Amino acid sequence: MTDETNQQPEPGETVEATAPVEQSSEQPVEQKQEAATEVKATKAPDSVTDPSPSESSDMASDQPQSTRKIQIGSRRQKDQTGQKDQAPKPHGSKPHVGGKAPAVQPPAPNKGPVPIPSVRDQLPQDLEQEIAAALGDQSIDDLMAGSTPANSGHVETDDRRRATILRVDANHLFVSLGAGSEGVIALQVLTEIPEVGSEIDVIVTGFNEDDQIFEVTVPGATVSVADWNDLQEGAVIEVTITGSNVGGLECQVNSIRGFIPASQISIYRVENFEEYVGRKLQCVVTEASAERRNLVLSHRSIMEREAAEQREEKLGALEVGSIHEGTVRSVKDFGAFVDIGGIDGLIHISQMSWERIKHPSELVKEGDKVRVRLEKINPETGKLGLSLRALQSHPWEGINERFRVGEVVSGTVSRIADFGAFVKLAAGIEGLVHVSELAHRRVSVVSTEVSEGQDVSVKILSVDVDAQRIALSIKQTTAAPAKQSKKEEQEVLPPRELAVKRSDAPLKGGRDRSTGGEQFGLKW
Repeated sequence: MTDETNQQPEPGETVEATAPVEQSSEQPVEQKQEAATEVKATKAPDSVTDPSPSESSDMASDQPQSTRKIQIGSRRQKDQTGQKDQAPKPHGSKPHVGGKAPAVQPPAPNKGPVPIPSVRDQLPQDLEQEIAAALGDQSIDDLMAGSTPANSGHVETDDRRRATILRVDANHLFVSLGAGSEGVIALQVLTEIPEVGSEIDVIVTGFNEDDQIFEVTVPGATVSVADWNDLQEGAVIEVTITGSNVGGLECQVNSIRGFIPASQISIYRVENFEEYVGRKLQCVVTEASAERRNLVLSHRSIMEREAAEQREEKLGALEVGSIHEGTVRSVKDFGAFVDIGGIDGLIHISQMSWERIKHPSELVKEGDKVRVRLEKINPETGKLGLSLRALQSHPWEGINERFRVGEVVSGTVSRIADFGAFVKLAAGIEGLVHVSELAHRRVSVVSTEVSEGQDVSVKILSVDVDAQRIALSIKQTTAAPAKQSKKEEQEVLPPRELAVKRSDAPLKGGRDRSTGGEQFGLKW
């Protein structure tokens, strides 16, 4: 405190203060207790701290002098009783300009959690009843979940989707891609316009930012070519065949020349290129280089793609046992491949005829039209097993009426084995003549009695329909010869070749010549 504040003022004298109000040490004890009670009752919030005496003096020197007057002694007590109650000033607070202290806001009472406001105003009672009747037992969440498309999801470029036709205008067709997304297709890429509500397969090609819609196309659709920028590998374009050479076909698309190699013209071998000149073909771009002015195309890829689509459709419609008309595409050692309308099937050599054949070329050749029966379908690989002989009558039908036991019939020796000879009686029917039934004598080598292609008469010994076996005999077709001596009964075998050839030259060796040991110093 300064000397000026320590001076005792006379009663009734007014003193101007430039520091926070402090109680005089000469006040009576009762007044000090009363002032302390008032300060305690009006104490400022905890965030306000009392400055120290040094800070108070520094602040008093910096702040401008206040015009507020304070009463000392009994006059202060008198003024407090005569004036209206004023808001008590916190002890140790800083003085304010103009002598006015800011009002202290009492803390807001805690009323608990704030209630969530309603998302909408209260609807009329009749409207609420109408909504409840329309919903029935379902909730809004159930309706939202049920309205989600089955193929919903994020739509990306190059996605292949099943789309639903929404509407058609003069130049475009609009489809639904699911997840609230729509796509547009140019009508010029469609061979026929589908009906509204039907579904088609589409491929997403991009997104139009201006119209906020996806651009889609159908699989295999052609693109219009303006310049080299439109020729991207894998794109499908339509070209006009302008000529041919030894290597393939020459073509043109919008003044850009291209080439189709011979191997890429068709899935089959093409012998005459001239028949393609002047035609328009859809091709896939396999190589496009604007710098080298090189454009290579493939029409075979289009045919393979169409064949694959037809194959998937037909595989689902094929049934085992169905009859089909087909064309022989190739002949191999093990059978023949037949095209039955976009799907190739194999006729194994064993399924070509009831007769035994050595090579399929004995019955069919490339380009032949045949009628086949579908025998089996491999669901994993999609391979088809066909049969040509299944459409022919089975040779063993009515075999007991055609070949009776005990009858003598004629046949041809079809093949020879160590245990006997097979004789062909009819198409698809063969019987076995065991080696013991070849002759009335013992036979060691079958070929000494019969040969392949030889016509013989045989007697039917037995017929097994289930096992499809017929037992035959040749020796029982002739009478047994008169009994001869044991020596005559012996089989006359062909002379065997000697292992050491016979020589009439004199034998070498003996004791009448030198042994040659003397050459080595030996004496015998």
